[in-house]
Amino acid sequence: MKHKIEDFLSPFVAATETTLLELCKSKVQATRILTRTTLPKDSARFAAVIGITSPTIQGSMSVHFPEAVFLSLMNRMLGESMTQIEPGLEDGAAEITNIIFGNAKTKLNELDFQIQMALPTLLRGKRIENIGSGSPENLLGVEFSLDSGPLWILFELGSRSTPDVKPPENNIMREKNWSPEMLLEFVKAVRKTMEVQFGSKIKVGQPFRNRGESRFKFDVGSMIGVTDEHFSGFFGMYYQSATFLKLMNRLLDTDFTELNEENQDGASEITNICFGVAKQVLNQQGHQIRMALPCLIRGSEIESSSPGQDEKSTITVPLHTEHGQFWIEFGYKEVKE
Repeated sequence: MKHKIEDFLSPFVAATETTLLELCKSKVQATRILTRTTLPKDSARFAAVIGITSPTIQGSMSVHFPEAVFLSLMNRMLGESMTQIEPGLEDGAAEITNIIFGNAKTKLNELDFQIQMALPTLLRGKRIENIGSGSPENLLGVEFSLDSGPLWILFELGSRSTPDVKPPENNIMREKNWSPEMLLEFVKAVRKTMEVQFGSKIKVGQPFRNRGESRFKFDVGSMIGVTDEHFSGFFGMYYQSATFLKLMNRLLDTDFTELNEENQDGASEITNICFGVAKQVLNQQGHQIRMALPCLIRGSEIESSSPGQDEKSTITVPLHTEHGQFWIEFGYKEVKE
């Protein structure tokens, strides 16, 4: 059964209004539909991103919170009167996003969308933008008005062009849960992509759990939600602007000196290629991985993490090239039978 991308908006609008009223005692009103050409000029301080997969649609959903709006929502939710964002409070952005997505997902699946949600990713930074990548028509959103200011829900959505991959009938079935061997396949995919596309050798650094003292900051990156019968998660690639521009200049034989509309989509293209290479190998091993569309993130001094207890399931791998360092990240959560 095929659905229009626009069919997503109504359940998410209703879920946002209900969630913010019940959870944060805040009345909210949808004020306008957003497209790539009408994205707000204001930027967010916090955002939470969730990948979307289904038999017919792939993409991502993200909720973007300006600092004043987020602080107001947290004060109302907790019954506090805080004047600044305390450490750990940002997990509330992921909690709100999770509830909105869950409520909308229930309604959409009643309409036979068969949606699965990937693991949420929490972003914080001085400035966070979701520009959208690929075709402009794939990016839709809704701006909401609260008494403390606006917030935005953005969707990067597209029709699934290939059927779900089924494991080979003669394949020796392997352990299906997320494992270090799966992480290694993604590292191999990045290594191969860097050698083929950029003529660059990479040195793999020591993997680490992305939490507190070990967090890193980036300016541009892209992430893809992933679902499987046995786990959900995400795969991300993140760069500081200087490294990213050197990579784009090498790839395109140009001389970019700043991030702009001509080069920013390269972040999503690289992530898409690397994920596709790893996905092909893993599905041949017996997995049934679905990938969402890559979600492009741009801003300044951005940090990523999985919210709350899920931090233990986020692994970051630093990679070094002659163009500088960048990071790949894996978040995963096993799905209970």
